[in-house]
Amino acid sequence: MGTYTISNQKLEIEVHKIIQYLAAAGNSFLPKKQDDSHTNLKSLTSCGCLTTRPLNKNGDVLAFSYSSFTLEWWIHAGDKIKLPLDGITHNEIVKWIVERARNNEIEKPFTAQMHYELPYKPVDDYYTFHLENKLRLTEIMHYRILAHLALEDTLENLTPHTEIRVWPHHFDIASLYTLNKQKQHVIGLGMAIPDTISKHFYLYVKGYAGEHPVTVSEISELDNGRWDSHFNGAILELDNNSTINKAHQFFKQATHLLKTESVL
Repeated sequence: MGTYTISNQKLEIEVHKIIQYLAAAGNSFLPKKQDDSHTNLKSLTSCGCLTTRPLNKNGDVLAFSYSSFTLEWWIHAGDKIKLPLDGITHNEIVKWIVERARNNEIEKPFTAQMHYELPYKPVDDYYTFHLENKLRLTEIMHYRILAHLALEDTLENLTPHTEIRVWPHHFDIASLYTLNKQKQHVIGLGMAIPDTISKHFYLYVKGYAGEHPVTVSEISELDNGRWDSHFNGAILELDNNSTINKAHQFFKQATHLLKTESVL
């Protein structure tokens, strides 16, 4: 991923801000992990939702639904308590999460502030969220579903690999495939939001030898996508013509070329 910047699309910014409430729930209610994995999110393709890890002994989660633009508290028994987000303030969201947690036997306090910063103006108590472009929201949801399903298909033949998770800071969905644990040779596969690498959502494949990215300047060309020497990896920009099959073939070919034509 590149350095993320303020997108021209206000909706992408709104959604990035909204999922910070999920990250903050994990950060507030769950034991801290050094890699911040307690804050990362599960992507559910069946409903176009993102969820936290289970937040209490009953398995409750906090979710965001793209399709309905709602925050939702999913009770393990199956009930869903929904908070519509269009026209609601930050302060109202925080109060709602605090009430849901208290009513479901979570004693730890909720803190909305995260330990990292986003490249946007911070929200204040009266910041109000708006859904200004529902078609764009649906498009973003489809990109995330496409990326997740393509990753699942690709990772079936790549082991060992980490969970497919959404990381709230950069808002990418990703997994890490380990080629050689002793040498720390790994390949990251995922989808990133618009940033300095591309103004579009894009899929990526990037190899690492230890902490150092693998050079890609002499690797064979891809059938779909391209090698980006600034990024030191492969990228495939997404648009209305993107398909799961094209995404899967991109992940598969880029990973194969990294394994066979780089130092990995």
